[in-house]
Amino acid sequence: MMRTSWQYRLIAAAGVCVWALALPSAARAQGSLGTLGLGYPLGGQSARSLGTGASLADLDPQTPINPAAIVLNSRAQVYGQYEPEFRTVTIAGVGTKTTTSRFPLFMLTGRQGRATFAISFSSFMDRTWVNTYADTQTVGSERLASTVLTQSIGGISEGRAAMSWSFSDNIHVGFGLHVYPGDNRVSVGRIFADSARAGNFQNTNGYSFTGTAISFGTLLVPGKHFVVASDLRLGGSLTMRLGDSLTVGKGSIPLRYGVSASYDGIPGALLIARFGGEKWSDLRGLGSSTLGLKDGTDMSVGTEIVGPRISGAPVLLRAGYRSRGLPFTYGSSAVTETSSSGGVGIPLIGGRAVFDVGVVHASRTAVGIAEKSWLISVGFGIRP
Repeated sequence: MMRTSWQYRLIAAAGVCVWALALPSAARAQGSLGTLGLGYPLGGQSARSLGTGASLADLDPQTPINPAAIVLNSRAQVYGQYEPEFRTVTIAGVGTKTTTSRFPLFMLTGRQGRATFAISFSSFMDRTWVNTYADTQTVGSERLASTVLTQSIGGISEGRAAMSWSFSDNIHVGFGLHVYPGDNRVSVGRIFADSARAGNFQNTNGYSFTGTAISFGTLLVPGKHFVVASDLRLGGSLTMRLGDSLTVGKGSIPLRYGVSASYDGIPGALLIARFGGEKWSDLRGLGSSTLGLKDGTDMSVGTEIVGPRISGAPVLLRAGYRSRGLPFTYGSSAVTETSSSGGVGIPLIGGRAVFDVGVVHASRTAVGIAEKSWLISVGFGIRP
């Protein structure tokens, strides 16, 4: 029996809708370890901190983690960042490549007396990816060639208003209020080679997120050549909605803690180490009951070395190493990430502006799959 064009379209559309409903369990179709689950945790690291393997995370005023660290901005500053990432994923000897471009961080800082204030906007979890593959669809008695397209655009962002107070030159404390808006659009489509007969189809679901948290931090100078800084974030609720109103999940912003310590007793060099962690299991409730979540620790070491001077200000050279657990699983296997990094800070306009570049080579592994990533972070700050 001959089928009309609208019958082909109806049958194929039904197939796409059924496939779309099964999408939450098809995490492997994303084609990247760095975008499984609820997304990749960027962590708000500045280009400077990334260049040291994130060991400077609690000591860097441009990294919105420790609210007390903003005191290290000696005057007002505007800072922004651009960050492309290039991934290669290898499964069973077959490699695929993806590229993601981000603008992950913006910060405005000012100072009044003993108080320093900052407003920042950064990427908390990024879930942007695209995957396509060739497929055939049975329509009636025929098999039609097609291309399946799946993509996710968006993620969860983090806004923070922070204040630090200096009790003395050696004791500083900070407090931060955080909000977590988010938007994630997930699409599944099928494009037929003979679109005149079968048509093309797409199903899109839009998810929104709202959450809150508070953070505390300290920055202490316990003795000559040493600086110790710490942060603690206490998460409030995080709600996930389908569209604008239907609540589909509730969890909490993960508890986070961290400590960084630095030593500058070697002339022209700063040595840094950091240990921290995040309780990613607090996100449980946002996804299906089979969503894999793992609490993770974060360890890093790094250095920042004074280089040649430009316009009276020194160029800073950086290097670091980092090892951390990522929040999601691949099947039942935990996903870990190790990375080595380097960077440079170039002063401009006599130190009134800074140009930071950080380069990170990361390896993410799980049973049966490996991912290599190059991340280039470029930051620019202006100090009026």
